[in-house]
Amino acid sequence: MFTLSSSVRRRLLAGLLVALPLLPAAAQTKSAAKKAPPRTTKPTTFTAPSETVYEAYQLQIKPEYAAGQFALQQYLKGARLPAEVKEGRVQGAVFVNFVVRPTGRLTDVFVARGLSAATNAEALRLIQAMPSWRPGRRNDEAVATRYALEVRFQKPMEAVTQQSAPDLSSLAPDHRVTEEVVENKVYTYVEQMPEFPGGREAMMKHIQSNTRYPALALRNQVEGRVFVAFVVKPDGSVSDVKVLKGIGSGCDEEAVRVINSMPTWTPGKQNGRTVTVSYTVPVTFTVNSSPASGATTTPSTPVVPEEKVYTYVEQMPTIPGAPTMVSISTALQAALVLPAEVREGKSEGQVYVNFVVRPDGSTSDAKVVRSLCPTCDQAALAAVKALPHLTPGKQNGKTVSVQMTIPVVMYGPNHVFEYHQVTTQATFPGNETALRNYLTEKMREPKVLKQENLAGTVEVRFVVQADGKIGAAEVVRPLCRSCDEEALRLVRDMPRWTPARNAADQPVSVRQTLHIRMPAPAAKLPPGSTG
Repeated sequence: MFTLSSSVRRRLLAGLLVALPLLPAAAQTKSAAKKAPPRTTKPTTFTAPSETVYEAYQLQIKPEYAAGQFALQQYLKGARLPAEVKEGRVQGAVFVNFVVRPTGRLTDVFVARGLSAATNAEALRLIQAMPSWRPGRRNDEAVATRYALEVRFQKPMEAVTQQSAPDLSSLAPDHRVTEEVVENKVYTYVEQMPEFPGGREAMMKHIQSNTRYPALALRNQVEGRVFVAFVVKPDGSVSDVKVLKGIGSGCDEEAVRVINSMPTWTPGKQNGRTVTVSYTVPVTFTVNSSPASGATTTPSTPVVPEEKVYTYVEQMPTIPGAPTMVSISTALQAALVLPAEVREGKSEGQVYVNFVVRPDGSTSDAKVVRSLCPTCDQAALAAVKALPHLTPGKQNGKTVSVQMTIPVVMYGPNHVFEYHQVTTQATFPGNETALRNYLTEKMREPKVLKQENLAGTVEVRFVVQADGKIGAAEVVRPLCRSCDEEALRLVRDMPRWTPARNAADQPVSVRQTLHIRMPAPAAKLPPGSTG
């Protein structure tokens, strides 16, 4: 009998183990090649929506976060801070662009200016997780609109200690939470907007009297509006002039030239400091029906059609005796009768109404362009109908029909406004000095202040109700436990305030912020006394 040695058996076994898997694999590959049908590769493509995407300046009503601007700011503050931000290695803002669709859905979200991979990803997550918005509207129709938001990432504030507790009470004497003014930031809206010398009417006259109709545009009968954006710097100078929407034929270049020729403005202000503010102005080009010779270098006088309804004119409609359009909004609020749904707290928000102010000062064609609830819409339309005869708008010295879109605010008696949303602020009995004396005289200084040589400020946020009583109060910047409790006691024990009032001169509830120094500063002695 033939016997294989153990070493030979091991070699044969190893060869079989290597060869056996190869045969089925080769056969399987060959079989698959015969059976697989030819495959055509179709590139994955994104089919863009056929609808037009507008810029915000092209709309009568811009897109809006459904719960309002304050709620939007609170939502953005909910960003999850990456470790690099918490440690202070990365700080700044991520700018995110997106499109608000007619349904309110947000699409096409992308980072326009990033900060880091982690912050960019968190900013995208935050925007993509947003609920539906109220869409922008153009000619009474919901349209797709391009929009941009800034998501800020800052290192959380550290707890205040006796060595690092700054006295911030002097930074906000009016007891308001103020936005930090950032150097080199270009603002779109500030507390005090920039102003052309003599006001908006003087600006429009300057543009009209200095515009020279381009020869090519005049020859081709090109008409329209050129929208020009620019910034007003802290010194009042105009710079960074660019065309947002042009009509060509030399009109764009002429509009830029006219804006560059503007005199120095009164600059905008934020928190008492002059800042850089962006501004947008339309420059209108209208050809005379029978242009005279030399019209290429002289601004033409627009011909006002009899039946034309304008959306913007040189002199906008006003309430008789009042100079600004804001007065019409005030009159609407005064004429408004809140429906039961709003009074009972079941619904609140804004109804946008659109109407035409005719040359005789009457209003017509009133309609709701952004609804809140059926009874709310009816109440808003009734307020428009109750308006007195207005001072009509004027274009080129002629009274014309002007279309206006104004929000009618509807909040129930339990709604709490922010301080900037009211017409008249809530005040402590007496004045600001009386408030400071109250805090000084009534404070029971916690023992820990002397024991630990502790000093600082407790920031308390509270509600002054419509009847002047103090409502909910909370500490938003703590110092120590006993300090915080004493600050809350002081606020809750305050006497009734004079309540805030809305545009209709009705008392309303409003949020206030108070900075309470600990220890209390020495009280001022009355005149004539000695100490």
